[in-house]
Amino acid sequence: MTPKMPSDTLHAIANHAFFTDHVSFLVKEQTTLADEIEDQYADLWDPLQALLHFNVKAIPARSIHPADAKRLQQVKSFLQEHYLDPVLSLGLLCRRFGLNEFKLKRGFKQLFGYTVFGYVQEMRMKTARQILAEGRMNVNEVADHLGYSSPNHFSTAFKKMYGIPPAKLKSFSFNFFSTPKENRPE
Repeated sequence: MTPKMPSDTLHAIANHAFFTDHVSFLVKEQTTLADEIEDQYADLWDPLQALLHFNVKAIPARSIHPADAKRLQQVKSFLQEHYLDPVLSLGLLCRRFGLNEFKLKRGFKQLFGYTVFGYVQEMRMKTARQILAEGRMNVNEVADHLGYSSPNHFSTAFKKMYGIPPAKLKSFSFNFFSTPKENRPE
């Protein structure tokens, strides 16, 4: 096997004066072949890179064992009923449903697209939005009802999710939340 030489080096050797015509011809021939191979590899590189990228994305994430998936579904059902419980914790959910913390967190996210407490947070905010829009409670009462330690923490979380402070919801809610999403102003 001949050692690999960059095509620039081969061009320099081929043009050197002390080579015979035959050696010069062989070096130029090898240079031409090296250039062709280099071009072919360059033409293949982009499709190869795209194919590798596609295959990596196509590899499924670790699948969830059916027994764990059933437990995770039970966790979700439990959270739908108990999302306002102040003692809700990962430890409590792990003990209650026989999952370790890693399986609970990873599996819940993989199965439902939310972290456990991201899901709880969204449910709490939907409840808050509904209560405030109906005018059943003021902001302080809603914060207390949802288990927030302070109305400021609740207001910050609400604004982060909906883009408006909860105190402004009542005047805004008729126009925004009662209007179908496709008819809302951008």
